[in-house]
Amino acid sequence: MRLTGSVSASHPAGRPDVVPHVGSGEVGDTEILGVDPSRDASGLNVGRWLRDVLWDRAVVCVRLDAKLTDGELRALVSMIGDLKDPVGHDSDGNPLRYGEERQIIDAGFVLTDELRESLGDVSFGGDDLRPGLFQFFHTDDSYVEQPAGVTVLHARELPQGGGGDTCFIDMRAAYELLDTAQRSQLIGLQAVHAYNNRCVFPPRAAACGPLEDLVDVSHPVVRAHPVTGGPALYFDLDRATHVEGLPDGEGRALLQSLQDHAEQNAPRYEHKWHPHDVVIWDNASVQHRASGDFEVGQPRRFWRYMVAGPRPEPFGFAT
Repeated sequence: MRLTGSVSASHPAGRPDVVPHVGSGEVGDTEILGVDPSRDASGLNVGRWLRDVLWDRAVVCVRLDAKLTDGELRALVSMIGDLKDPVGHDSDGNPLRYGEERQIIDAGFVLTDELRESLGDVSFGGDDLRPGLFQFFHTDDSYVEQPAGVTVLHARELPQGGGGDTCFIDMRAAYELLDTAQRSQLIGLQAVHAYNNRCVFPPRAAACGPLEDLVDVSHPVVRAHPVTGGPALYFDLDRATHVEGLPDGEGRALLQSLQDHAEQNAPRYEHKWHPHDVVIWDNASVQHRASGDFEVGQPRRFWRYMVAGPRPEPFGFAT
């Protein structure tokens, strides 16, 4: 797996089942042209084609000439899978809503002193000044039993001066780049995730507030992809608390070392946002982070939908 340059994957309107050559197993700038949700969502070919590209490349960008309506974006998301309704459970098994289907993600929003005082002890875990800005690598939704399989982000407003790129690292390659003994030692390990991990991986800030009632969950450190079956490292240091069966300090040191390894060695792709882009990524294959290198006070606003995913399953074969 390696990074490549831009690859345009367009399909003529009359031939929506054309599959472009995108480079097997590469994470990079795969630009999709010619997708029209109002036309293509009702058929099977384009959705199947789009999913195949996504499972292979892990990150794709649908480049558009104009913003989508909510209905059009929902139709595009449905080409990947079922829209996720963000409902988890508390420790008693009761349902607990932790978001809406369509979420407004504003990484440029500035937290004023007045609003900070009104929020009290509530924290979202992002940047202290811009709480919607998450500049550490992470994976979405890992603190619930069935994390989102796919995230779909549609640009609504971008910083006028540029910046605010989104960077991805390939956690499939991160696993493969470990030596055989390291890979074998990780098979079967489970990391516990919580909405509030009590800042056990500084300098990452913990989230806190009413959603702390969500039950803690365990996910395999080496996850089998739900479609391809291939392995990838899977955890989120914004949410992880410890590794089951290991002393807390040892388990946290292991997860931190794996995160450091991924960030230092795995292929990465930095997406430079264009107006109206829809970027789609596979949470079972990559981690991502936002860049805060844009002027404070500038908007960086998206609509986000998530695609429902299964409970992560462990990869069971050491290689």
